[in-house]
Parts: sequence; C-alpha cells; structure tokens
Amino acid sequence: MPPDSPSAVLFDMDGTLLDSEPLWLIAETNTMQVMGCDWDQNDQEHCLGGPVVRVVAYMRSKLSTTAADKFDSAWVEAYLMAQVLEQYGRCYIPWMPGARDLVASARAFDLPLALVTNSPRSIVEGAHRGIIADLGYDPFGVVVVGDEVGQPKPHPEPFQTAASRLGATPSDCLAVEDSPTGVLAAISAGCHVIAIEHLAPLAELAAASRVKSLAGHSFESLWKLATTN
Repeated sequence: MPPDSPSAVLFDMDGTLLDSEPLWLIAETNTMQVMGCDWDQNDQEHCLGGPVVRVVAYMRSKLSTTAADKFDSAWVEAYLMAQVLEQYGRCYIPWMPGARDLVASARAFDLPLALVTNSPRSIVEGAHRGIIADLGYDPFGVVVVGDEVGQPKPHPEPFQTAASRLGATPSDCLAVEDSPTGVLAAISAGCHVIAIEHLAPLAELAAASRVKSLAGHSFESLWKLATTN
C-alpha cells in the first residue's frame, strides 16, 4: 500500500461488514416474547454493538419481577444465542453496501485485515465461513471475538489485541465500526475511526469520521477521511 494508507484495517462484523442486524432483531424479539415482553427497533438500537452480557442485562431490566426471577441471566443468554444461531443458519447473510468490494481489494495490496467483534465465537464462526466461501479465501489475518478477550467493546482491548496480533500500532490502523460501543472502543484504542451511520446516531462521537456506507470508498479514501477529521 502507498505510505498514506493504514498499516492494517480492523473491521467490526454485524452491521459493518454483514447485514446481520435484522437477524439479531428477530432473535431478540423472539427471546423477549418467550419471557412475555415486547422488543422493538429502539431497544435494538440501545443494545447495538453489544456485548452480549449488556444485551442480556438490558433485556432482564425490562421484565416484570416475576419474569426476572424465572429467567436468570444464564437462561436468557443461552436462549438468545440459540435464536441468533438459528437465524444465521436460515439464510445467506448479505454484505453491507460496498463492504465486499472493499474487503476484496485489500488482497492486491497485501493489506492486513482483522475482524473485531463483540459477538461470541459460536456466532462468528458461521458468518466467517460464509465470508470465506463467498470470497474463495480468508481475508482476515486475525479474528478477535467478544468472549475471548478480558474486556469486550467499549473497552479498547479488542482493537488493541487485533492490532498487536497483526504486528501493527493502533495509531497506524483504520477501524471501521457502526455502533457507539464499537466506535468508542476504537477511539480509546488509538485507532483512526470510520463510523457508518445506518442504525444508531453517531453525531456525538466527533473523533470519528462518519459515512453513510462503504459503497464507493477505497481504503485510501477512508484513511484520508479518518486522518483529516
């Protein structure tokens, strides 16, 4: 890559690379219905980016006292993860606009990529296999998942871990995110950040450069945008 480009790019998965947030909404809605409670788009936006433990805590906060006594955190997490896996297994998960072309373009420049997500390994494995099958190769040198780090996003550890494993310094990395949780983690890690605005409002996160989608962008254009913010 030319010198005015990142040393590595660290991608979030759900809602950034893959259009999987609608599947999470179905899984979350099904889980809440079993517990006798409603769930809508506002609830999903509140939980966007996870981690799962925060989603579960928020779900249980909406329950009646009786339901909260009946459905403990372990049960809610297990049921939710089963629902997510079921949704992921039912269909091909499409790429977000522009994401496939952008990821595929890295190969020509030997640009290291990492997948950095708060989703657990059990969820990520299937989605990762789908990406490999679609591209015909594995584009990621590193995959960091939420249940294999000491502290998930919004803590900087996931991005710091990914950069370290790729042999890069966070300040030389471009992070691409779509949630306040992920953007805060990437900023705290010291990365230059692109924030995709499509579900959650990100206007208050001034340290990140915002785009509506990845369509029409290259790594060079995103890096220029992120480093001149």
